[in-house]
Amino acid sequence: MAERFSSRAGHRLGSNVVSAASPSVVRPRSGQAATVAVVCESTACLPTALRDQLGITVIPVPFAFGDRTFLDGVDISPAEFYAQLATMRTTPRTSPPSPGAYLRAWERAAGEGRAIVMVTVAGSISTFGRSVRLAVELAATDLPGLPVAVVDSGSAGMGQGFVVLAAGRAAAAGQPLAAVTASAEKVRNAVRLLVTLDTLEYLARASRIPQIASLVGGLLAIKPIFELTGGEARPLSRVRTRRRAIADLRDRLLRSIPEGARLHAGVQHAQAAEEAARLEEWLGQTFNCVELLTTEFTPVMGGYCGPGLLGIAYYVEEEADGT
Repeated sequence: MAERFSSRAGHRLGSNVVSAASPSVVRPRSGQAATVAVVCESTACLPTALRDQLGITVIPVPFAFGDRTFLDGVDISPAEFYAQLATMRTTPRTSPPSPGAYLRAWERAAGEGRAIVMVTVAGSISTFGRSVRLAVELAATDLPGLPVAVVDSGSAGMGQGFVVLAAGRAAAAGQPLAAVTASAEKVRNAVRLLVTLDTLEYLARASRIPQIASLVGGLLAIKPIFELTGGEARPLSRVRTRRRAIADLRDRLLRSIPEGARLHAGVQHAQAAEEAARLEEWLGQTFNCVELLTTEFTPVMGGYCGPGLLGIAYYVEEEADGT
């Protein structure tokens, strides 16, 4: 299972039907064309159908694996990637998309006269920011007159993805650049990403995050819970078994989500489809999920975390919030 999602039409997810109040489909008012295009990197792990539905442009992240170079989500499937990862001693070497890749994506997305909202992976855990800044500088001469607003999502995976979707829905509703940017920033300030890893081996090889790297030494056997919120990644707990890690994950959700709150939730996994399906089912039975989806981590994300990652990105709507 690579990805499953709900929409306003109430598509069935196995035995789980998500509320028809889900805001996955927002169409422009009659006769009104979108004036803003939304772009993100493949680190957002967006479900393909939602991406296509909202016209979101995704920039694939390049990575070297063994003696070959791939584009994330384009040249190799997650199943193929994890099969190779299990047999290799090295981790993928990720490179930021080039400034030219950002420029080409913006030009393609802008089409005839649309502004751009670029939602990036958290700058605190990636080196993509420099490419984005250079692309913005180059756009002044290479794409004259094209407004580009950059929003650092402060997250990754569907944490970034929900920020992208908020921008995409606002753009599809015909809102102007400032309003689309504000919608993205509002979700950025609310979204949380919680994950548990089945092994720290892969993170130990490549982590650039000091708070996490300091945890790794000598503790490869533990099953940790990590949080990524507001651009800050930090370990929350350390347990010895997978069962306890998943129980800890659920307990944290129960404590942090108010009863009856309108919840947007995205289950994330890396080769843990059955556990992801059970977590999705539990979420649907436990909370008022107005949006509930499951996606598999792309190779770029999974290469750092390893197979067995399981987690959830989520945020709660404010009252009278139609985000």
